[in-house]
Amino acid sequence: MSEDSVSHDSLAVRLTLIISRLLMGESLSISVLAKEFNVSTRTLRRDFNQRLIYLDIEHREGIYRLAQSLPGHRTDGDIIHFARVTHMAQFFPGLDSKLLSILLNKNEGSPYVVYHAPPKNMPTLFGGFYRITQAIMDSVIISLNVQGVQYHQLAPYRLIYYEGYWYLVGEYNLTIQVFLLFHITDVTLSRKRFVKKPTITELTMEVDFIMSLPHFQFVRNLLFNLNKK
Repeated sequence: MSEDSVSHDSLAVRLTLIISRLLMGESLSISVLAKEFNVSTRTLRRDFNQRLIYLDIEHREGIYRLAQSLPGHRTDGDIIHFARVTHMAQFFPGLDSKLLSILLNKNEGSPYVVYHAPPKNMPTLFGGFYRITQAIMDSVIISLNVQGVQYHQLAPYRLIYYEGYWYLVGEYNLTIQVFLLFHITDVTLSRKRFVKKPTITELTMEVDFIMSLPHFQFVRNLLFNLNKK
């Protein structure tokens, strides 16, 4: 048997074992798998991030596992949680399992229409939108480019959709920053974590602040220039 054949066989066996363990609900450690399969952690990261990219895998600090609920097997709790984290639950008088059972067990069309104008610039799934979302969820520092200006060590707090646009709210050099999502490019995640300040988190949920987002940079620059005079 050629060396290439042996390599392909070992890869197939490794991936098969990893997939079977993931499907059994195990959480897999990169360092432990590296010793078990006698390969580098870099090789295993390539397995998870490229060869197994079609699986719904989540990871944190070198531990990989299938997302808690597989696609097609979401629970009522998952749906209600999604509605709450996206602040859609506020449109309904009581979003609970009883209401969901009526909506999801019928073949009729939806009885509701909650209309929002679609984004002027639709974000792509696997671009900056996805990376920023991951960084917010994991409280990880990011770097990004905004219209040619590079921002390093930015703490991302919230992506907010308002009047047709997505905005990123974050903290940079101890100052709140607001950027239009479609102005952001070259998003990279660091390994450095940060602790979210409750005051900023609460601010991003205030109606007056959200309504000010389209004018935030203008007002901030205006006040900065006035203070320089």
